[in-house]
Amino acid sequence: MAPTIRLHAPPSGVHRLHSSLQEVRDAHVATIEREAFAQGFEAGRQEAMDSGVKALDKAIAQLEQRAGEASKELGQISVELGVEIARALVQVQIEAGDYDLERILRSTLADSGIGRGDVVVHVNPEDHATIEAAGFRSGTTFAVDPSLPRGDVHLATPRGLLVRDVEDILSTVREQLLEDLA
Repeated sequence: MAPTIRLHAPPSGVHRLHSSLQEVRDAHVATIEREAFAQGFEAGRQEAMDSGVKALDKAIAQLEQRAGEASKELGQISVELGVEIARALVQVQIEAGDYDLERILRSTLADSGIGRGDVVVHVNPEDHATIEAAGFRSGTTFAVDPSLPRGDVHLATPRGLLVRDVEDILSTVREQLLEDLA
């Protein structure tokens, strides 16, 4: 007995297939499977793209953060390097005697605010030999202090001690530059 097929509406036309009902069913199932596979493949591709975009966004954010940190670090390293270069250059100038100690001393005296008052200027022995010939006011006396590095000047005034120290100046410059970076 041949299988019976029930239709929901009367046929509008007929063709004859050279396939069996099983072959038609298998072809239909294969089509549905291909479409389902294509939909699943597209959904998987979209999910992979979405997770890839999220991973890329995260990587970009991390790179931007690290770039900011590296930029800050580079600024700090640049300040440290610049101050060390300045320290070396100042030291070379001091060792060569190529600095205007008289101008430094007069500037320090002017900054002291003591006017014409008495002051004792403490300097390194080599600096003393250089500066003692310069004419300073009568209330200014010099004291040799071998513990002071060349280029440093300490003024003992009735108001207290005023210090011009090369290392302190370089440290102050370093601190100010680092503060400006922050």
